[in-house]
Amino acid sequence: MKKLFAFIAALLVLSCVVFADVSVKDLGGGNAEVTFFYGNPKATEVVVAGSWTDWQNGAIPMTKVEKGWEYKTTVPYATEMKYKFISDGNWTTDLKAPDFVDDGFGGKNGYVDVASLIAASKAAATGAAVEAPKKANVKFQTWSMFGFQSKFNTVDKFELATAGVNAKSYWKFGGEALPGVPVYVEIALAEQDSFSNLYNKDVLEFKDGIKNLVTDTVFDPVYFYGGQEAAKTYLGHFKTGITTKYVEWTTGYKYAKLTAHKNVSWDTVDQDWEAGYNSTGGFSAFKLGEAFRQIGDITLNATIAPNRSADRAGSQYGMYAFVNAQYGKHYVDFQYNGAYGTTYDTIFDEVYESDFIAGYKGDFGPVAVKLNALYNIYGANIVNDEYKTVYNPASSDVTGAVEDGDFLQNFATNVQATYASDLITATLGYRARGDQANMMYIEDGNADDHTHIADQLGDVNTQRVWIDLSVTPIEALTLGLNPYVNMAFDKDSAKQAYTNVDNMLVYVKPSFSFKASDLITVDGYAKAKYATEKDDQFTRGDDQSQFVLPEAGLKLTVGGLNDVIKGAEVCYGFDNNEDAVVFHTVIGSVKLPSDIGAQAGFGLRNDNAGNDIDGAFGLFVGANKKLSVLAKPILYTQFVFNMDPYKAFGDGQENFNLDGYTIDSDVNNYQGAAAFRVALRWDL
Repeated sequence: MKKLFAFIAALLVLSCVVFADVSVKDLGGGNAEVTFFYGNPKATEVVVAGSWTDWQNGAIPMTKVEKGWEYKTTVPYATEMKYKFISDGNWTTDLKAPDFVDDGFGGKNGYVDVASLIAASKAAATGAAVEAPKKANVKFQTWSMFGFQSKFNTVDKFELATAGVNAKSYWKFGGEALPGVPVYVEIALAEQDSFSNLYNKDVLEFKDGIKNLVTDTVFDPVYFYGGQEAAKTYLGHFKTGITTKYVEWTTGYKYAKLTAHKNVSWDTVDQDWEAGYNSTGGFSAFKLGEAFRQIGDITLNATIAPNRSADRAGSQYGMYAFVNAQYGKHYVDFQYNGAYGTTYDTIFDEVYESDFIAGYKGDFGPVAVKLNALYNIYGANIVNDEYKTVYNPASSDVTGAVEDGDFLQNFATNVQATYASDLITATLGYRARGDQANMMYIEDGNADDHTHIADQLGDVNTQRVWIDLSVTPIEALTLGLNPYVNMAFDKDSAKQAYTNVDNMLVYVKPSFSFKASDLITVDGYAKAKYATEKDDQFTRGDDQSQFVLPEAGLKLTVGGLNDVIKGAEVCYGFDNNEDAVVFHTVIGSVKLPSDIGAQAGFGLRNDNAGNDIDGAFGLFVGANKKLSVLAKPILYTQFVFNMDPYKAFGDGQENFNLDGYTIDSDVNNYQGAAAFRVALRWDL
């Protein structure tokens, strides 16, 4: 019977083994074709982002097919691929992936071990019993960097300011410690990124820095590279739990991330929200098991997560819980967040904050509707027969102690309707936020990589009407227009959105994308703002105006021209967001054979007030290559002068750090400075 089964299976697979939505076909010569499938034909745009694309930085568009979306690629046998889909802007785990690894953000990445799938395929073809490849017990992953940088002061005769050899290394172990017992451990082995341990002007001489480097690299490397003035080597994430078909329990500690959640249009639990970065916090999450997730035509999901991370630091007890249901084309989601006491014996003495969040989305023919609503209730103590608020929302842009507020103060909403056809896609929306409307488990905007409250709810005490319009009059041309009007939500509020409560901020962003040929695409956009009241006019240098053009960009993308030029991009950026300085930048990159990339560009600053400025002209050059040795790291080298378009060390520094087509100056300005870098980065 086993041989008969194997023979039938071999005929079916024909050297192509299929596990869920990923298939691997043996092409011979040590190569295999891997096909990813995303089974949602209603999605309008789907890309696959993975370890081989540098995740979203090089995410690859999938092709629309009859029952969904598809992407094919050819890779060597010895390839391991971690991946997720991004469907209409939403990160989506492939629930039918052959295997999974923890993504470090409270979720999972799909995992493909090409060699094991090929082995299963060959077993089927030779008559052996067909079995899905066994899940690895515990897998090792790492994000590690090792590099050198010297930094110079360009204002003072190009004087050396600092130099250092630094390292960042995070070792991750994830899988199943026992059947049904998942575990994820991350150790921060090295966190040295100051690049001043060889030389620091007026602080450390080269001879002493080199002596220290050589001695401690031999005698005490973990301490030396672990961050001598920082936290040294430490346990970063720890998560474990129990998975059954009835319930899935997960518990985490310290930098382990809470289970992220998206309630229709709003991210209501940030994927970067830590269990407690002060080493005192943790969480439990109880998720409905697969045995209860399908009731007839209704798909259910539910999670309850008590935690000690209501303030993200690990000092305040809290909880969030949500339940959602999908029935045909209709989806509803309800969530509760609570902030409680700071000690075990006072945990329920007062409920300091309660968030009630509801969401709905549904399709009505060509129109899709999304609704979200939020209402907060804040706790208060009674002193001398009066309510006295004692609570300040943690990690929030709701500043100061909250009051007993009326409905509008504690309310927020988002309503939008989208019409889509081959010619036009249009979204009409409205959002509003009171001056005390808050969302726990979402940052206030001061931390990198976090979802921000204002990005979703808007600034406190504002309301917005907007339209997102995309038109494709011909196949090669797409035109976009994204206007909105911002106004004060409650003109009687003490926390006014504008100096003049009658002000309306009018914003418009026209854009276009033109595919001139199969190889050449041109994209462009501009942003403009207009304040209807002079009280709230914009300041640029010595000038004040009710109208401002803060940003514009143009990008030329060229496909593979020949065996040498595999692809290229050139971006022009106009940045007028600073109070006094306009920054023009031209940034280019090219893909070359043998996994080599090269980048170059220049920038020009001018002062709106007409003053001379230091670092008016900037330039940069860089190159990177994926090596075939030492576990295939990326080697990069860069020289930057009065501008730095690259990400920070530890964030994938060979990639650009752009906001639109302009440099994100909040991270890297480098005006008046220069640097030379060479480094290796591993992402396994």
